[in-house]
Amino acid sequence: MPLTYSLALLALFFVLLVGEFFIPSAGMVGVAAAIAGTTSIVIAFTHSATAGFAVTTTVMGSTPLVLYLMIRFWPHSPIGKLILNRRPGQLDEPTESRLRSGEKRKDLVGHLGVAKTNLLPSGLVVIDGKRLDAVSDGSPIDAGTPIVVISAVAGKLRVRAAERSDIEPEQVEVERRTDAIEATLESLDLEDLDD
Repeated sequence: MPLTYSLALLALFFVLLVGEFFIPSAGMVGVAAAIAGTTSIVIAFTHSATAGFAVTTTVMGSTPLVLYLMIRFWPHSPIGKLILNRRPGQLDEPTESRLRSGEKRKDLVGHLGVAKTNLLPSGLVVIDGKRLDAVSDGSPIDAGTPIVVISAVAGKLRVRAAERSDIEPEQVEVERRTDAIEATLESLDLEDLDD
């Protein structure tokens, strides 16, 4: 007879363990599940040591599996979707952070702007006439410094101080090519043709 009570409490343990995910009870259903599981083990040991070890192994071995399966299933359940405030299919695709205008933040990568406030490491920047929150990537950036957007992570723009090559890429490219030509001419060591 004690084994029957033990198995009934074991079944109750699993029902309460699964119920913890669907009944908002501030953890009370989980506490009841723990009490039922512990009581099931104690009663099984009063029947025999073999029964006690069997029930203990069942509880200890299956609890992590049940919890893992419930954590994977719960966001897709009706109550999980309701609590997480998700639309169907929204869990499968990551949401993209957007500006108030509807423009995607990631589309601003590479754009130039100006630091409106000191970025220590976060502050305000102005990009394409829009005031936006941003985080500097590395050292602090003073207000008024030209900046360039390097990434959009977790709804925040990451920026760095703009270099001359960001502001005037064509001029820097012309200078780079001129330097390469001069270096080539020097390496050829041609004598002056006027002689």
